Amino acid sequence: MLPRSDAEAAWFAEQRKEAVVIPPYGTPAGDRLNAATWRPGAIAALQHLRAELHTHRIYPAIAYGGGMPRLVISADTLTVWADREGMFFCWGTVHLEQPADHAPADDLPQIARHIAEQLGEHYTEPHNRP
Repeated sequence: MLPRSDAEAAWFAEQRKEAVVIPPYGTPAGDRLNAATWRPGAIAALQHLRAELHTHRIYPAIAYGGGMPRLVISADTLTVWADREGMFFCWGTVHLEQPADHAPADDLPQIARHIAEQLGEHYTEPHNRP
């Protein structure tokens, strides 16, 4: 290793002071960081789909476990998540695992209807909005 000049040593010392520690994935701090940096498009898309599912009397919770936002209709029945941009939805019984159905987020009423039909006995026809 080459000897450093005083200016280089001072620069490296300053960089060490400003270093940011990124919490590891899977820890509570890591999950909060991942949720905070998730693109707003995915969160907005999930909120719009959630509102559309309300017309079918389906009231999913928004969860952030693992740092990735998703709609949890039932822990063992159905989970819905979106890509970072909020352009596609995926849904399945296990979050992020295949097989999962997916569709572009362009037609929220159709996606909500498909998800509601998949729930079977929980499905109801949409009620009129106020």
